[in-house]
Amino acid sequence: MIGFIGIGNMGGAILKGMINSNTVQASNIYVFDVDKTKMEDLKKEYNINMIENTSKLVETCNIMILAVKPHICEKVLGEIKQCIKPKQILISIAAGWSTAKLRVALEHKGKVISVMPNTPAIVGAGVIALSKDHDLDISELEEVKALLKGNGLVVMVEEEKMAATTGISGTMPACVAMYIEALTDAGVSNGLSRDFALQIAAQTVMGTAKMVLETKTHPAILKDQVCTPAGITIEAVVALEEDGFRGTVIRSVNRCTQKCLDMLK
Repeated sequence: MIGFIGIGNMGGAILKGMINSNTVQASNIYVFDVDKTKMEDLKKEYNINMIENTSKLVETCNIMILAVKPHICEKVLGEIKQCIKPKQILISIAAGWSTAKLRVALEHKGKVISVMPNTPAIVGAGVIALSKDHDLDISELEEVKALLKGNGLVVMVEEEKMAATTGISGTMPACVAMYIEALTDAGVSNGLSRDFALQIAAQTVMGTAKMVLETKTHPAILKDQVCTPAGITIEAVVALEEDGFRGTVIRSVNRCTQKCLDMLK
Protein backbone atom coordinates (compact mmCIF):
# COMPACT_ATOMS: atom_id res chain seq x y z
CA MET A 1 0.00 0.00 0.00
CA ILE A 2 1.22 3.50 -0.89
CA GLY A 3 0.35 6.49 1.28
CA PHE A 4 0.53 10.21 0.48
CA ILE A 5 0.85 12.79 3.23
CA GLY A 6 -0.02 15.97 1.38
CA ILE A 7 -1.40 16.13 -2.16
CA GLY A 8 -0.52 19.59 -3.42
CA ASN A 9 0.76 20.21 -6.95
CA MET A 10 3.79 17.95 -6.74
CA GLY A 11 2.29 15.27 -4.51
CA GLY A 12 -0.74 15.16 -6.77
CA ALA A 13 1.47 14.95 -9.86
CA ILE A 14 3.38 11.96 -8.48
CA LEU A 15 0.14 10.23 -7.51
CA LYS A 16 -1.37 10.76 -10.97
CA GLY A 17 1.86 9.57 -12.61
CA MET A 18 1.69 6.31 -10.67
CA ILE A 19 -1.92 5.71 -11.68
CA ASN A 20 -1.69 6.87 -15.31
CA SER A 21 1.39 4.69 -15.93
CA ASN A 22 -0.39 1.69 -14.36
CA THR A 23 2.42 1.41 -11.81
CA VAL A 24 0.01 1.31 -8.86
CA GLN A 25 -3.69 0.55 -8.74
CA ALA A 26 -5.77 3.39 -7.32
CA SER A 27 -7.28 0.98 -4.80
CA ASN A 28 -3.81 0.58 -3.25
CA ILE A 29 -3.27 4.31 -2.72
CA TYR A 30 -4.21 6.12 0.51
CA VAL A 31 -4.07 9.89 0.94
CA PHE A 32 -4.21 12.37 3.79
CA ASP A 33 -4.30 16.13 3.40
CA VAL A 34 -5.52 18.84 5.74
CA ASP A 35 -7.55 20.12 2.79
CA LYS A 36 -10.40 17.62 2.67
CA THR A 37 -11.67 19.04 -0.63
CA LYS A 38 -8.43 18.00 -2.35
CA MET A 39 -8.86 14.45 -1.11
CA GLU A 40 -12.49 14.33 -2.18
CA ASP A 41 -11.64 15.63 -5.66
CA LEU A 42 -8.94 12.98 -6.11
CA LYS A 43 -11.27 10.28 -4.88
CA LYS A 44 -13.90 11.32 -7.43
CA GLU A 45 -11.34 11.36 -10.24
CA TYR A 46 -9.30 8.24 -9.42
CA ASN A 47 -11.19 6.37 -6.69
CA ILE A 48 -8.23 6.43 -4.29
CA ASN A 49 -8.71 5.92 -0.54
CA MET A 50 -9.05 8.84 1.86
CA ILE A 51 -7.71 8.41 5.39
CA GLU A 52 -8.42 10.47 8.50
CA ASN A 53 -4.94 11.22 9.88
CA THR A 54 -1.21 10.64 9.41
CA SER A 55 -0.95 8.00 12.12
CA LYS A 56 -3.64 5.86 10.50
CA LEU A 57 -1.93 6.25 7.13
CA VAL A 58 1.39 4.99 8.53
CA GLU A 59 -0.36 2.02 10.11
CA THR A 60 -1.94 1.14 6.75
CA CYS A 61 0.88 1.68 4.22
CA ASN A 62 4.35 0.21 3.75
CA ILE A 63 5.60 3.14 1.64
CA MET A 64 4.73 6.74 2.51
CA ILE A 65 5.34 9.82 0.38
CA LEU A 66 5.79 13.00 2.40
CA ALA A 67 4.66 15.79 0.08
CA VAL A 68 4.14 18.75 2.39
CA LYS A 69 5.90 22.13 2.47
CA PRO A 70 9.39 22.03 4.05
CA HIS A 71 8.36 24.13 7.06
CA ILE A 72 5.60 21.63 7.92
CA CYS A 73 7.84 18.54 7.74
CA GLU A 74 9.06 18.66 11.33
CA LYS A 75 5.51 18.71 12.68
CA VAL A 76 4.40 15.80 10.47
CA LEU A 77 7.50 13.73 11.21
CA GLY A 78 6.87 14.28 14.91
CA GLU A 79 3.36 12.90 14.46
CA ILE A 80 4.41 9.72 12.65
CA LYS A 81 7.69 8.80 14.36
CA GLN A 82 5.93 6.78 17.04
CA CYS A 83 4.05 4.72 14.43
CA ILE A 84 6.68 4.02 11.80
CA LYS A 85 8.17 0.52 11.69
CA PRO A 86 11.74 -0.54 10.80
CA LYS A 87 10.90 -1.88 7.34
CA GLN A 88 8.63 0.97 6.27
CA ILE A 89 9.95 3.46 3.70
CA LEU A 90 9.39 7.21 3.84
CA ILE A 91 9.94 9.16 0.62
CA SER A 92 10.26 12.91 1.19
CA ILE A 93 9.99 15.47 -1.61
CA ALA A 94 10.59 18.45 0.69
CA ALA A 95 13.51 20.71 -0.25
CA GLY A 96 16.11 21.15 2.47
CA TRP A 97 15.45 17.77 4.10
CA SER A 98 18.38 15.40 3.60
CA THR A 99 18.17 11.72 4.47
CA ALA A 100 20.31 12.40 7.55
CA LYS A 101 17.94 15.14 8.71
CA LEU A 102 14.93 12.90 8.09
CA ARG A 103 16.47 10.04 10.06
CA VAL A 104 17.10 12.29 13.05
CA ALA A 105 13.54 13.63 12.97
CA LEU A 106 12.21 10.05 12.89
CA GLU A 107 14.59 9.00 15.68
CA HIS A 108 16.23 6.55 13.24
CA LYS A 109 13.03 4.57 12.72
CA GLY A 110 12.10 3.26 9.27
CA LYS A 111 14.00 3.86 6.03
CA VAL A 112 14.14 7.16 4.19
CA ILE A 113 14.68 8.51 0.69
CA SER A 114 15.04 12.17 -0.21
CA VAL A 115 13.52 12.96 -3.61
CA MET A 116 13.62 16.15 -5.66
CA PRO A 117 11.13 16.09 -8.53
CA ASN A 118 10.45 19.03 -10.82
CA THR A 119 7.23 20.44 -12.24
CA PRO A 120 7.41 18.73 -15.68
CA ALA A 121 6.67 15.57 -13.68
CA ILE A 122 3.05 16.73 -13.96
CA VAL A 123 3.12 15.73 -17.66
CA GLY A 124 5.37 12.69 -17.17
CA ALA A 125 8.46 14.51 -18.44
CA GLY A 126 10.17 15.49 -15.21
CA VAL A 127 13.47 14.72 -13.54
CA ILE A 128 13.15 12.86 -10.25
CA ALA A 129 16.43 12.88 -8.32
CA LEU A 130 16.78 10.28 -5.54
CA SER A 131 19.17 10.23 -2.60
CA LYS A 132 18.84 7.06 -0.56
CA ASP A 133 19.30 6.01 3.03
CA HIS A 134 22.22 3.59 3.49
CA ASP A 135 19.81 1.09 5.08
CA LEU A 136 17.81 0.72 1.87
CA ASP A 137 18.58 -2.51 -0.01
CA ILE A 138 18.66 -2.89 -3.79
CA SER A 139 15.20 -4.44 -4.13
CA GLU A 140 13.64 -1.65 -2.07
CA LEU A 141 15.42 0.99 -4.14
CA GLU A 142 14.22 -0.60 -7.39
CA GLU A 143 10.67 -0.65 -6.03
CA VAL A 144 10.83 3.07 -5.28
CA LYS A 145 12.32 3.87 -8.71
CA ALA A 146 9.55 1.86 -10.37
CA LEU A 147 6.93 3.83 -8.45
CA LEU A 148 8.29 7.15 -9.71
CA LYS A 149 9.15 6.32 -13.34
CA GLY A 150 5.69 7.37 -14.52
CA ASN A 151 6.70 10.97 -13.82
CA GLY A 152 9.83 11.05 -15.97
CA LEU A 153 13.56 10.37 -15.72
CA VAL A 154 14.57 8.88 -12.35
CA VAL A 155 18.22 9.50 -11.44
CA MET A 156 20.31 8.51 -8.42
CA VAL A 157 22.24 11.35 -6.81
CA GLU A 158 24.76 11.31 -3.97
CA GLU A 159 23.49 13.24 -0.96
CA GLU A 160 26.19 15.90 -1.21
CA LYS A 161 25.26 16.59 -4.86
CA MET A 162 21.53 16.94 -4.30
CA ALA A 163 21.70 20.73 -3.86
CA ALA A 164 23.56 21.15 -7.16
CA THR A 165 21.07 18.85 -8.88
CA THR A 166 18.19 20.85 -7.44
CA GLY A 167 19.83 24.03 -8.73
CA ILE A 168 19.35 22.73 -12.27
CA SER A 169 16.43 20.32 -12.42
CA GLY A 170 14.41 21.51 -9.44
CA THR A 171 14.35 25.23 -10.14
CA MET A 172 15.19 25.79 -13.79
CA PRO A 173 11.71 24.93 -15.15
CA ALA A 174 10.71 28.38 -13.86
CA CYS A 175 13.61 30.00 -15.73
CA VAL A 176 12.92 28.02 -18.90
CA ALA A 177 9.29 29.17 -18.65
CA MET A 178 10.57 32.77 -18.40
CA TYR A 179 12.67 32.19 -21.53
CA ILE A 180 9.64 30.83 -23.42
CA GLU A 181 7.61 33.82 -22.21
CA ALA A 182 10.31 36.23 -23.43
CA LEU A 183 10.42 34.52 -26.84
CA THR A 184 6.64 34.83 -27.01
CA ASP A 185 6.74 38.53 -26.14
CA ALA A 186 9.38 39.05 -28.82
CA GLY A 187 7.12 37.37 -31.36
CA VAL A 188 4.20 39.59 -30.33
CA SER A 189 6.40 42.70 -30.64
CA ASN A 190 7.13 41.65 -34.22
CA GLY A 191 3.48 41.19 -35.16
CA LEU A 192 2.72 37.55 -34.32
CA SER A 193 -0.37 36.57 -32.37
CA ARG A 194 0.38 35.58 -28.79
CA ASP A 195 -1.03 32.06 -29.16
CA PHE A 196 1.01 31.38 -32.29
CA ALA A 197 4.20 32.87 -30.82
CA LEU A 198 3.81 30.79 -27.65
CA GLN A 199 3.22 27.62 -29.63
CA ILE A 200 6.33 27.95 -31.78
CA ALA A 201 8.49 29.16 -28.86
CA ALA A 202 7.56 26.20 -26.63
CA GLN A 203 7.94 23.71 -29.49
CA THR A 204 11.37 25.14 -30.35
CA VAL A 205 12.59 24.74 -26.76
CA MET A 206 11.16 21.22 -26.51
CA GLY A 207 12.53 20.20 -29.91
CA THR A 208 16.01 21.51 -29.13
CA ALA A 209 16.09 19.63 -25.83
CA LYS A 210 14.97 16.45 -27.60
CA MET A 211 17.67 16.93 -30.23
CA VAL A 212 20.36 17.26 -27.54
CA LEU A 213 19.19 14.11 -25.75
CA GLU A 214 18.60 11.92 -28.80
CA THR A 215 21.60 12.89 -30.93
CA LYS A 216 23.92 13.18 -27.91
CA THR A 217 25.52 16.13 -29.68
CA HIS A 218 27.12 18.81 -27.50
CA PRO A 219 24.95 21.95 -27.36
CA ALA A 220 27.88 24.10 -28.52
CA ILE A 221 28.14 22.04 -31.72
CA LEU A 222 24.41 22.33 -32.37
CA LYS A 223 24.71 26.09 -31.90
CA ASP A 224 27.70 26.36 -34.25
CA GLN A 225 25.93 24.30 -36.93
CA VAL A 226 23.30 26.99 -37.43
CA CYS A 227 25.51 30.07 -36.97
CA THR A 228 26.58 30.84 -40.54
CA PRO A 229 29.07 33.71 -40.98
CA ALA A 230 27.34 37.10 -40.91
CA GLY A 231 24.01 35.27 -40.71
CA ILE A 232 20.81 35.82 -38.76
CA THR A 233 21.39 33.29 -35.95
CA ILE A 234 24.82 34.59 -34.95
CA GLU A 235 23.21 38.01 -34.46
CA ALA A 236 20.89 36.48 -31.85
CA VAL A 237 23.80 34.72 -30.14
CA VAL A 238 25.87 37.92 -30.03
CA ALA A 239 22.94 39.86 -28.54
CA LEU A 240 22.56 37.28 -25.78
CA GLU A 241 26.27 37.32 -25.01
CA GLU A 242 26.35 41.12 -24.92
CA ASP A 243 24.00 40.86 -21.94
CA GLY A 244 25.95 38.01 -20.33
CA PHE A 245 23.41 35.26 -21.08
CA ARG A 246 25.48 32.23 -20.10
CA GLY A 247 27.01 33.93 -17.09
CA THR A 248 23.55 34.91 -15.86
CA VAL A 249 22.30 31.33 -16.21
CA ILE A 250 25.29 29.96 -14.31
CA ARG A 251 24.88 32.60 -11.61
CA SER A 252 21.19 31.77 -11.16
CA VAL A 253 21.94 28.05 -10.77
CA ASN A 254 24.68 28.83 -8.26
CA ARG A 255 22.30 31.02 -6.23
CA CYS A 256 19.70 28.24 -6.16
CA THR A 257 22.32 25.68 -5.14
CA GLN A 258 23.56 27.87 -2.30
CA LYS A 259 20.00 28.44 -1.10
CA CYS A 260 19.50 24.66 -0.96
CA LEU A 261 22.73 24.24 1.00
CA ASP A 262 21.63 26.95 3.44
CA MET A 263 18.31 25.16 4.00
CA LEU A 264 20.16 21.96 4.91
CA LYS A 265 22.00 23.64 7.79
